[in-house]
Amino acid sequence: MASSIQVTTREAAAALRISLRTAQRWAANGKLNATKNKTGRWTITLTTTSLDDFKPFQIDKAREAIEQAAILPTSRPGIYTAVSSDGTTTYLVHRAACTCPAGQKQRACYHRAAAAILAAASLTRRAA
Repeated sequence: MASSIQVTTREAAAALRISLRTAQRWAANGKLNATKNKTGRWTITLTTTSLDDFKPFQIDKAREAIEQAAILPTSRPGIYTAVSSDGTTTYLVHRAACTCPAGQKQRACYHRAAAAILAAASLTRRAA
């Protein structure tokens, strides 16, 4: 089941690996599914696989990890490298699995949420 998540231009830029200004231009030109709010800022809607398995704090941590470049794509499609919260360990992550301690116990982790958001951004970039 697909769902959507709304992100800022800064988060979209980090997820799409483009500059903030390019994300703003793409939003203005209709290349991204975006709306302008009352304050003049863009909100971009990404269609993702269901994020229902994740708690709100996990989605927030996933967004923060994306913005801080703590999760990056590898040369293998859909596989990402995630840096632990303390910065000492890296994990391999896919939206269905993660090598972090929580992922090894088949629990939902914020790395998987970030991978789902990044996968949605990747599809958005191909469409743009």
